[in-house]
Amino acid sequence: MELVITKTYSVVELADNQYYQVSSTDIIRAAMCREDVLGFNAVENGKIIGFALLRCFESDCWFLWNLLIDIRYQGKGKGTQFVRLLIEHLRDQYGAKIVTTTYIFGNVAAKRLYESLGFTETDVVCEDDVHEVNMRLDMN
Repeated sequence: MELVITKTYSVVELADNQYYQVSSTDIIRAAMCREDVLGFNAVENGKIIGFALLRCFESDCWFLWNLLIDIRYQGKGKGTQFVRLLIEHLRDQYGAKIVTTTYIFGNVAAKRLYESLGFTETDVVCEDDVHEVNMRLDMN
């Protein structure tokens, strides 16, 4: 698998019940116009199998805003491999020391993926329209 920095959102297919867990296509496309945001495609054998949107919120801190793995490649370790490559790239190319992310409360697969890479839970946001778990990875 390789990372390819992109300025366009490459839509990947998700299961119907997964679309609520990520930002809408319009939000992702608008975010990609910002200078503090990077988009990455996960490419394997010439096919885009995943997409990630990251935002730099301090010089050495990044937020993994959206992570999408095409439904045909889920459950095969591709998400873990993709996030591992993203972390290495952010550390090596941008001097990242901290990566944060969130997942929708109850998304066991996301929790497992992030914890397997060393992310730890920092807090839970439970409001009327938001039920997310915040996580952080310190790379020092």
